[in-house]
Amino acid sequence: MCPAATTKAPPDSVWKVLEATDRFGEWTDATVVSVEPPGPAQRGQVVRFAGRALGRIWTFTIDIRDVDPQHRWIDLVARFPFGIDSYEHLTLTETKDGGTLVRFN
Repeated sequence: MCPAATTKAPPDSVWKVLEATDRFGEWTDATVVSVEPPGPAQRGQVVRFAGRALGRIWTFTIDIRDVDPQHRWIDLVARFPFGIDSYEHLTLTETKDGGTLVRFN
């Protein structure tokens, strides 16, 4: 089963948060160090992070592979230390009550 969550916020509001790569640190346990090129989520963009774990600072990146604002999805690869890569397809779907279902596949 894919991780998923629902919110009462409408999909357009959630999308604005999701595409704001400079704000990714607000929903991760790390700090955004840089976004190249800067701006909203876009194909080819690299977001660099730093975070503390096990008594030291670790770095990792998120590579944006593709984005479809009209259909509200982002494909990305989170690249962690030790060669661990996590491929994700994030989607936003409007719920019956006007909220948003967020899925990581």
